[in-house]
Amino acid sequence: MQIVRIDQGINPKMEYEISNIVKAAYEKLINQYDRAKYISDYLDIRYGGCWRVVIGKQFSSCGMYYLQQLIKFSYQGDNIEIVRTQGDEEFEIIQRDPNMQDSVADSIISIINNVQQLHSQANQQTEYLTSCLESKFQGKWGVICGFDFNCILPYVNHNYICLAKQGIRYTILQVIK
Repeated sequence: MQIVRIDQGINPKMEYEISNIVKAAYEKLINQYDRAKYISDYLDIRYGGCWRVVIGKQFSSCGMYYLQQLIKFSYQGDNIEIVRTQGDEEFEIIQRDPNMQDSVADSIISIINNVQQLHSQANQQTEYLTSCLESKFQGKWGVICGFDFNCILPYVNHNYICLAKQGIRYTILQVIK
């Protein structure tokens, strides 16, 4: 196991425990999804909070996390990233522009609460969210809704948020003022 990066929030005891749970996941499970879920579930219970685990041959990530608990390493030819993110039972805020107004973020969360009750399909949710945002705020808004994706996109006015609710990931950004 080769450590690529470790933040100050991961103490030596946690590092040791994380490396052991990763090794156990690789011994017990075959595919990357099951391994990542096994590790994430263990860390959620052991340390609380919401832990995200990404395992893959080649990937990049860019995001904001608040608890300085990130560890990246390679093991058996895979790259592994484990991060504790801010969130609660309902929503997990994965990334948010630090200058985004709270009122805008709160409105987006409220709209997502509504959309999940109204529409089950991702394309319907995307259309509904876009329509609501463009009627409530100025400019054009981009909405990406789905499972297991990463993106890096330009945005304006500090209006960018990426969050997850009930397993669905939402990336919402203002693209034109």
